[in-house]
Amino acid sequence: MNEQTQAVAEAKPKKIASSAARFEKQIEEVLGKSFDVVIYRFKTVLEEAVIIYIDGMVNKDLVDRDIIKPLKLQDFNGDVNLTFKIPFIKADTFDKVLTSILDGNAVVYYNKSVYSMDVKMFEKRGVETPPGEEVNRGPKEGFTENIGTNMSMLRRKLKTTNLIFEKIVIGKQSNTVIVLTYLDNIVNRDVLDQVREKLKKINTDAILETGYLEQYLEEKPFSLFSGIGLSQKPDVVAMRLLNGKVAIMCDGTPHVLTIPELFIETIHTSEEYYSRTIQANITRFLKILALALSILTPGVAVAIITFHQEMLPFTFLITLIQATQGTPLTEASELFFLAIMFELLKEAGLRMPKIIGASITIVGGLVLGETAMRAGIVGAPSVIFVAIASVASLAVTNLNEFGIVYRFIFLFLGSIMGILGISVGIVIMLTQLVSTEAFGIPILATFNKEEVKDSFIRYPLKEIEFRPSTVVKYNLRRSRLKNEKGESIL
Repeated sequence: MNEQTQAVAEAKPKKIASSAARFEKQIEEVLGKSFDVVIYRFKTVLEEAVIIYIDGMVNKDLVDRDIIKPLKLQDFNGDVNLTFKIPFIKADTFDKVLTSILDGNAVVYYNKSVYSMDVKMFEKRGVETPPGEEVNRGPKEGFTENIGTNMSMLRRKLKTTNLIFEKIVIGKQSNTVIVLTYLDNIVNRDVLDQVREKLKKINTDAILETGYLEQYLEEKPFSLFSGIGLSQKPDVVAMRLLNGKVAIMCDGTPHVLTIPELFIETIHTSEEYYSRTIQANITRFLKILALALSILTPGVAVAIITFHQEMLPFTFLITLIQATQGTPLTEASELFFLAIMFELLKEAGLRMPKIIGASITIVGGLVLGETAMRAGIVGAPSVIFVAIASVASLAVTNLNEFGIVYRFIFLFLGSIMGILGISVGIVIMLTQLVSTEAFGIPILATFNKEEVKDSFIRYPLKEIEFRPSTVVKYNLRRSRLKNEKGESIL
C-alpha cells in the first residue's frame, strides 16, 4: 500500500463491529495491551452488552449502579433511553468511541449501537491561591489543572450569554482540549480570527501546557516581549476579556493566555482596581521606578564610576575610592560577577522547596555579598548597586526576560562608552518597543485621550468610561454616569 492509499484509508472512518463479541475484539486490538483498560462483556435478558472504561478515570459506583445493574434487570425491555439513568451521547464511528474512552468516559455497546456516558472521577487539585499572584485585597482563588473547573470559575465572573467557549482539540498523541474564550460583543474580531487560524494550523504530537501554545502563537520568537499575557486568576482573565482580548485555556494547566498584551499592562495588577485611586497610583509609580532601577542601576553606576567621576560629590567620591581600594577586579567586572551570581541564586530558589526557596535567594545573596566583600574580591558599592537592581526586579516579575537582558546590555554599554553608551541603549530599547506589535496592535499604544486614564496612572474607576480603543473596535463604552433620576449622562 503506497502512502497516498494509506492516507485515504486512515482518513476513512472505521465502522463499529456488528456484534458484542466482535466489538470486544475490536477494542482489544487497539487498547488491550494496557492493563488499566477495563473491557467487560455480559449478558442481558435480550442480548450481550459490552462496557469499556479506563480504571482510575471513572466513578465505579456510578458505572455499576446506573449502567450495568439496569441492563441486567429481568424487566429490561431493550430500550436504553428508559434504562440508563445517566445522560449519554451516541457514538457513530469507531474513532469517536476511542476518543470518548480516552477522555475518561464509559462506553457501552448494545444492539449494534455505542453509547458514551460522562462518569469521570479522577484526582484533581483543589482551588488555591496561585503563587506569584497573591493579593491583599481581591479574590484569592486561582485556576486549576481541570479545564471544566476553570470554565465554571470564569462563568461565575461573567454571567452573560456573550461569553463564548470554543473547543479545539490539538495534538496527534495527546488530543489536548484547548478552549478559545472571548466576549462576543466586545472582542477584537481581527485578533480572534488570527488566533483561531493559528491554533487550527498547529500540527504536533502533544500540547502539554499553554507554554507550547505561546511559542506556536508568538510572531517573533526572539523578541523580548511576546505580546501574550499569562495569568492563573479568573478575575484577571475576566478583566482582560472585558477589554476585548482573547483568552486561551488548556486542559491540564492552570495558566491561561490572554491576547494581545500591551507593554503597560505588565506592570498592572488586579489589586490596583480594587484599591482606591491614590493607593493604585502609588503602586504603579513604585513599579515604574522599580523597572527603571532594575534595568539602569548597574549600567549607570559603572558608567559614572569609570568615565564620569566628576559627576559625583567629592565626599562620595572619596568614600567610593576607599571602599574599592585593594579589590582586584574592575567595577564592571564586579558588577557582572555579582549580577550573574544573583540570577543563579534566584534560579536555585525557584527549584528548591517552597519553604526554603525564598531564604536561598535572600539570605544566599546577603551571605555571598558579605563573604565576597570580606575576601576583598568586590567592593561594598558594587554589592549595593546589584542589590538595588535585584530587589527592584522582584517587583516587576512579568518583565523578567526583558529586565535581565537589558540590565546586562546597559551594564556592557556603560562599561565601554559611559553615559553615551547608556543613551545609545535607551534609544535601542525604545526603538524596539515602538516597533513591536502584538497581533497587529502596537504594544505602546496606550497614549490617546481615553487610554491614558488607565496607563501609567489610574483615574477613578467612574471616570474610565471607555475600553481601550486600540484593542476594542466597537462597543467601546463600558460605563455611564447616572443623574439623580437614574438616567444615563452622555
